[in-house]
Amino acid sequence: MYDMTGFDYDITDVANLLRLHKRRGNYYDCPFCGDTKGRLNINPAKNVFRCNRCDKSGGMLQLYADLHNLTYREANEEIREALNKGEYRQVRQAKVQEEKEEPVQSKLAPLDERHRTYTELLDRLPLYSVHRENLRSRGLTIEQIKERRYRSVPMYGLHKIAETIQESGCVLEGVPGFYRDPEERWTLNFKTKNSGFLVPVESMDGKIQACQIRLDHPRDNNKYLWFSSAGYPHGVSSGSPVHVIGDLDAENVYLTEGGLKGSIAHYLSGHTFICLAGVNMYRSLRPVLEEFQQRKMKFLFEAFDMDKKLKTDCDKHYHKCSVCSEKGTPENCPYKVEKRRIIQNACGKVYGICQELSLPVSRMVWDQDADGNWNGKLKGIDDYYYAKRAAQTAPLQEQKGVDI
Repeated sequence: MYDMTGFDYDITDVANLLRLHKRRGNYYDCPFCGDTKGRLNINPAKNVFRCNRCDKSGGMLQLYADLHNLTYREANEEIREALNKGEYRQVRQAKVQEEKEEPVQSKLAPLDERHRTYTELLDRLPLYSVHRENLRSRGLTIEQIKERRYRSVPMYGLHKIAETIQESGCVLEGVPGFYRDPEERWTLNFKTKNSGFLVPVESMDGKIQACQIRLDHPRDNNKYLWFSSAGYPHGVSSGSPVHVIGDLDAENVYLTEGGLKGSIAHYLSGHTFICLAGVNMYRSLRPVLEEFQQRKMKFLFEAFDMDKKLKTDCDKHYHKCSVCSEKGTPENCPYKVEKRRIIQNACGKVYGICQELSLPVSRMVWDQDADGNWNGKLKGIDDYYYAKRAAQTAPLQEQKGVDI
């Protein structure tokens, strides 16, 4: 049950403000994972939500805040302003339904058209030095950064960018991230508060299916947003496509979460990576595995983050653990327990898919203590390979220093 003390609106008001597409009863399309089959359950009685596809869940403020990269206080202020600061919600809801029809949504453009439009967009954008250095600090070279087409999110001139891309012969209709504004001009769904750099998500044949934004200032542990225009006039959801990088004829293929993470791990190790948008996006995995099996793939290595081995004891330092900080120190932090459960459940789903495909799979683990739990230092597979490379090159660097 969500604590409603001091609030004069509820999660239904928030859902209306966000223009979530309602399918049936209290089920909506999920704006987090791009689900279009109505698997986001909104519970008005408890003022909470949960997606049965990606497991994203929380209260009404989190629903709004996470989508707009805001703090809960900022979310509350924006919601109250939109609702005329506490106007009776049934009246307000009626006005919303009367005055605002649901925007017309576009059909997702074919992959070739999306690839051409995204390529044209990225070719026109710069990469700011702060983002270039961020990528280099993760282990990428300048050549690799250029190869992957990482670019900084523009904060101005959006109409002009859209116009020039269209003038070059590219399609904007049906390309996630593009939509028509109230003046019917094409624009892009970039906001100042969502500054960061774009991470292209590529198909097996190297075509850009969609893009994610790696945020400069993550909120509530959310580091990425999809570059999407779902809910905007003539906009469209990006969905949650799978990113693939490496030799498509490799016998051993690696699975991780996050296109950027998988690309870095590929460059550091030379391995072929399948990259889900998140551990709970396993439903998109099967067709990719089947395509790899039609080639030369013989083995899958699951290399999800080491949160799957997260220690659940309460240390009062976990960023979401208000229970532990306010009510003493329980034996196990409920937030850590739930996070570990969700990740391990997703791992189990992946193993189930592999079993159905008769595909051998093995779990990769690193940075563990004597009990098999994560030590808390090297979280991702990219972190592991970066540390491994640093350890291998350190003696050589020291010797080089002696020679000089």
